[in-house]
Amino acid sequence: MRKSIWFYVALLGLATLLALFTRLTMAGRAEDFHLYPDAPFWLFLQTLLIVYLLDKLDQRARQRQPAVEGASYYLRLLLGGGLLYALLMQGLTLAVSFGFSWLPAGRPFAWDWYRLGRGLFLDLFFYLLVGGVYLPFLYQQHAARLRLELEQLEKEATQARLRALQQHVDPHFLFNNLNILAALIEPENTAAHDYVTHLASLYRYLVRTRQLDAVPLTEELAFLRDYQFLLRRRFGAAYVFEEDIRVPAAELATLLIPPGVGQELLTNALKHNLGSRARPLRVQLVVTATSLEIRNARVPRPGPAAGEGSGLAGLRARLALLHDVPVRVEESDEWFSVTLPLGRLASAAPA
Repeated sequence: MRKSIWFYVALLGLATLLALFTRLTMAGRAEDFHLYPDAPFWLFLQTLLIVYLLDKLDQRARQRQPAVEGASYYLRLLLGGGLLYALLMQGLTLAVSFGFSWLPAGRPFAWDWYRLGRGLFLDLFFYLLVGGVYLPFLYQQHAARLRLELEQLEKEATQARLRALQQHVDPHFLFNNLNILAALIEPENTAAHDYVTHLASLYRYLVRTRQLDAVPLTEELAFLRDYQFLLRRRFGAAYVFEEDIRVPAAELATLLIPPGVGQELLTNALKHNLGSRARPLRVQLVVTATSLEIRNARVPRPGPAAGEGSGLAGLRARLALLHDVPVRVEESDEWFSVTLPLGRLASAAPA
């Protein structure tokens, strides 16, 4: 994390105070007090080393697991940094002692267990002082960053919901006209009746769930099948949709997902890739106990697809408000895949 110049000024001030404290402790009388001019500088370098170690350990931990917080995390961070700092300082002390022993005026190198133990204790004591001051500062930085990210996610999610609401047609007007259209179709025209039935089911789902944060996965899958039916009628054999359900049917009702996100991903796949009868585009839907993955073969269109390019950003924002697990996007020359985390009903959560 980038730090201001005042942070380093504060570290220099802390190092100066520690140097004064050390000399005052050692000097019982005023005439015995003597502060070496370079003492604050060397202590300042040691504080920089401690801050660097803690930052690197924190950065590495957050790369492996972004959502790490709590007292236990900062305690592990403090202990891990203390171990590394003690090893570095003791290694440096031994290296310097061994190096000076080869000089003409140097003393022969010999193990001094008291000096080693004393140095280790002083290093750890100094580390705990500096680390104890720095970790609250690090916590405040993380808290401020999380607040900003949450505000941004809420803003993006609100914008995504607003865009979705703006696309909705008045439901009564829509369903009345669909009913009229169904009545006008000749009874023998089964294909047209099926199309209107699936279209009505699709919009009924969108209207019913537009205010909900999550719905059972069974309902989202039924909605996606209606949507795929319409796409097949529109594009024919240009697109092939496949399902791989890896959980029991009874368990699907206990899994939760934001409504309409599957449609966004299917639309995105068709928007950015070409399909034809000779070379149909394969779109696969894979359901596990923890995720819904939609992957498609990559057959890029000649030119960039029209749009704002904010689909995935809005999708990430909606999912981030419900899950700690982020949306995973993977791509290669042959495939593009988006994996969405699934929630679970509280009564069905595993013990």
